[in-house]
Amino acid sequence: MACFGLWHVARDRADDMILTQNLRRNEQLGKKMKLILSLFIFLLTTTLFAAGETGLAVLRVGVGARAAAMGEAFTATADDASGLYWNPAGSAWMQKRQAHFSHNSWIQGMHHNVAALTMPTEIGSFGIGILLNSIDGFERRTIASEEPSGTFSAYDFSLSMNYARQLSNSLSLGINLKFFNEKIYIEDANGYMIDLGARFLTPMNGLYVAAALQNLGFTTEMLHEKIRLPQTLRLGAAYQVPLSWLKDRVLLAADYAQVFDESSHVNVGIELAPIDALALRTGYQTGFTDRGVSAGFGLHMNWLDIDYAYLPFGRDLGDSHRFSLTTTF
Repeated sequence: MACFGLWHVARDRADDMILTQNLRRNEQLGKKMKLILSLFIFLLTTTLFAAGETGLAVLRVGVGARAAAMGEAFTATADDASGLYWNPAGSAWMQKRQAHFSHNSWIQGMHHNVAALTMPTEIGSFGIGILLNSIDGFERRTIASEEPSGTFSAYDFSLSMNYARQLSNSLSLGINLKFFNEKIYIEDANGYMIDLGARFLTPMNGLYVAAALQNLGFTTEMLHEKIRLPQTLRLGAAYQVPLSWLKDRVLLAADYAQVFDESSHVNVGIELAPIDALALRTGYQTGFTDRGVSAGFGLHMNWLDIDYAYLPFGRDLGDSHRFSLTTTF
């Protein structure tokens, strides 16, 4: 009987130890699952519109309200400071220094902000661009519970250095050197990239053609996984329509964009300036299931340009409102 009692006590203690170990495993599993779920939601929302396999989808988010309103048909149009992000050769055509600031209230509560500065010199144009994409409010749990112990953020940061030069009155070449950092909670990854671009004024008056290769480079690992960059080829054309009664204020633009190993897109846009102080814009992007039409306007006031773009998204993702300020000095 004494042996049986000791065996019973030992069995109860063993059962208690197994139960405690299972509870700890469940707590750890719950913690990991909550974190993984939060990370998955962030990565999903930042790549919903991309529908591909490459990472760092924030590098595909268009910069500048003017370009966004014109359906991102901006490779050959890139003639202001925001053009650093579309075609690094565009800044070579600028005659004065220019600063650009843009804010994008993006889908699912994300905020996409860009600042760029271009400085033409006798030996070419130099520029710098800073991009910050952020989202807050990820729930953090250290134990399995209904209430989170806190929240954390995720962000993307990019620094670009630009140089462009006109080789002739009709041809310019440009290059961007880029550093990129993505951080989600305590995990992060870095990327090192270059962009190459060319812009050409054809013998046909008012017609520009252009090409750009973007995001050529490599990244470090995140969560033991290598991130594949969204390396992109862009081909574009822009035509200033010679309408004397509108003082040549009609711009037509078209782009072909191919992310390597993924789908391609054709973007078209139009800009109409009925008066010097106002520009009306609209555009369309093909190949996307959650977006297509865009529209916006620009106000020109001597040394300051204010631009706005509206992009409706499908699948209940909400709408995107983009604002830009560009100053010339």
